[in-house]
Amino acid sequence: MFGPLTEELQCSICLDVFTDPVSTPCGHNFCKTCLNEHWDNSQTCSCPYCKETFKQRPDLKINTTLREIVGHYKKKSPEKKPEVVCDICEERKLNALKSCLVCQSSYCETHLEPHLRVAGLKKHKLMDPVNNLEDYICQKHDSPLELFCRDDQTCVCLICSVKDHKNHNTVPIEEQSEEKKVEVILLKGSWNQILFPVVK
Repeated sequence: MFGPLTEELQCSICLDVFTDPVSTPCGHNFCKTCLNEHWDNSQTCSCPYCKETFKQRPDLKINTTLREIVGHYKKKSPEKKPEVVCDICEERKLNALKSCLVCQSSYCETHLEPHLRVAGLKKHKLMDPVNNLEDYICQKHDSPLELFCRDDQTCVCLICSVKDHKNHNTVPIEEQSEEKKVEVILLKGSWNQILFPVVK
């Protein structure tokens, strides 16, 4: 997944990259938590990898050099984007193709089809799939945040635009991005916080 170095930096108990790596007297490395849990649930105190048995439970010290190497490795490794699955699929959940702000659901290719065919659903606001759909909904009016208020530099829904932001200069979020080649940055995980455009 991460390349040839992964196995060297992988705990053989949890099969993930080390967290607080510790070394056994026989020279094998494990996550501190993994090894402690393993020994807590075992009758004998032995190395999970080579099975060498120790007369008494070793005092585990974090391998600082290995921890630093793991830290550098994690910074360089590309983080996987969280997968968004279809909310409608029942047995085998397929990856979502789009999320609908109106329905507040995400759909795979099959379940998205009505949104592309049915007249009423065609008007719904579709976007790239996200797990946190509630962050794209106005908390005040429970409506999709579709507009960008240039006066207040924040995303608003249609109801906000005729009430709280009446006579303000509002444009569709997409237009704001296209016109000034900006990227709207989500602050503190919610669109109802003030948003600032950042020049690319």
